[in-house]
Amino acid sequence: MKEVVIDSGIPFYEIKNYFEKRAKPSDGKRFLGDRWAVSLEALEDPGYKNLKIPKTRLIFQGEADAVDTAVKRYRRAFLRGGA
Repeated sequence: MKEVVIDSGIPFYEIKNYFEKRAKPSDGKRFLGDRWAVSLEALEDPGYKNLKIPKTRLIFQGEADAVDTAVKRYRRAFLRGGA
C-alpha cells in the first residue's frame, strides 16, 4: 500500500472534473481507479488582501505501481507554465 499527498494550486472543481472522467466516483470527494483511489479536499486560503490562491489537497492511495501511474498522469494533465 502506498500513499502520496499533493497540495495543489489548481482549483478544486478542475481537479474534480478531471477525476470524474477517469475514475468511478465514490462520493463527491473520493474517486476509485484501477487499484488506486484519490480523495480531494479544498483547503482554506487565508489569502493576501485581494489575492486568493486556490488550494486543493489530493491523497492518492493504493498499490504502489498504480498510485505512481495515477500521480504521473495527474501531474501531466495539470502541467502549467508561468508567465
